[in-house]
Amino acid sequence: MNHLIISPNSPFLSVGGIERYIRNLIDFCQDQPGTYHFILPSKTKEETVQIENVSIHFKSFINLSYKKRKGLDGRRESKKQTKDKSIEFFEFLNTFISDKQISAVTAENFHLGLPPSYSLMLNMVCHSKNIPLFLHLHSFSMNPLQTEIINGLFWKKVLCVSKSVAGDCFQKGLEISHISTKYLGVNIQEFTPKRDATWLKKHLGIPSSHKIIVTASRILQGYSDILTEKGIINLLDAFSKIQSTRSDVHLLLAVGKPPQRLHAEFESALHKLEGYIQIHGVEDRVIVKTFPMQKMPEVYAGADVFALPSENETFGQVFIEAMACGLPVVGTNVGGIPEIIHDEENGFLVQPNDASELAQKLTQLLDHEKTRKRFIQNGLKTVSQCFDSKKLFAQMFQFIAKHSS
Repeated sequence: MNHLIISPNSPFLSVGGIERYIRNLIDFCQDQPGTYHFILPSKTKEETVQIENVSIHFKSFINLSYKKRKGLDGRRESKKQTKDKSIEFFEFLNTFISDKQISAVTAENFHLGLPPSYSLMLNMVCHSKNIPLFLHLHSFSMNPLQTEIINGLFWKKVLCVSKSVAGDCFQKGLEISHISTKYLGVNIQEFTPKRDATWLKKHLGIPSSHKIIVTASRILQGYSDILTEKGIINLLDAFSKIQSTRSDVHLLLAVGKPPQRLHAEFESALHKLEGYIQIHGVEDRVIVKTFPMQKMPEVYAGADVFALPSENETFGQVFIEAMACGLPVVGTNVGGIPEIIHDEENGFLVQPNDASELAQKLTQLLDHEKTRKRFIQNGLKTVSQCFDSKKLFAQMFQFIAKHSS
């Protein structure tokens, strides 16, 4: 199989769930039969990097977001720029798919990550060449245009990262025969309890006897901050209740770094986050920090509890990463999270926007060693049995091959 994967999210430009998935997929493909091509955004330099049987093509025409914004120089991205880049995308693909004898194409989150013209042009190229085209959804449809991109174009199948996303697609009119749930996974050789558990506290200058509650999340969705949606403000409220009675607990907010083009928006979101930290009176014991993707296993391994109390979540990659590193988890009973966390078995599920309940569950995991050990053991079992990326990627490519013939 000569497979082409196109993603507007790149692990070489930003940090997030889709980016980690792409990096894991690149690593996986190097050990598989066939040839794999990735088209990823480039900030400046365009180049092709060859790693074994994997070619990564960095292209500036895909480093473009749908929504208009004011640039750092005060000017707005123009419709002409979008038109020119989408035409460049079309012309490149039209030649590339034929020259490389591509047998299947997967588009990652195209309904959300790129202007609608990209989905149209990708469909036109693949449809004209009779190449099966798969849409991989990492996010819910947020408006009628995104729904129409999912429902109305010539996708062979729509692969959803959770049953929650699949159910959302079905509810919004996509035929059930076009929907398949394909969970994301975690590299259990990289994310493991065997990582250095002492690095994080040394790095942050926190006494080894103290405890850390950690969350890991983006704080931007496109150009808007998502502090409320990701439950970070609620987590600050819960932490303020905990820290008022004990001085040995810290909260680490490991925030995902966005592409450089969103630098101004990211700084604005950080400034807003700092304001909420001061409002809750926890500035002395809350740390906000970005980490390179490769350091996240040490971040998880060095913490004591993981929490992400989102108002909604399509899947929750960070939960399986934390579990794989031997960390007990707390999540909300929304979206795809209950497909990972089974309440009272391998973690706690709480209701969103309930700071008191969240504080109670976090305190329980900080203090009750028996519950911690049970959640850790069951979490490791959950990841091994259900979310091993090698197993899941193999199943996904088998599915794609089956429906490409």
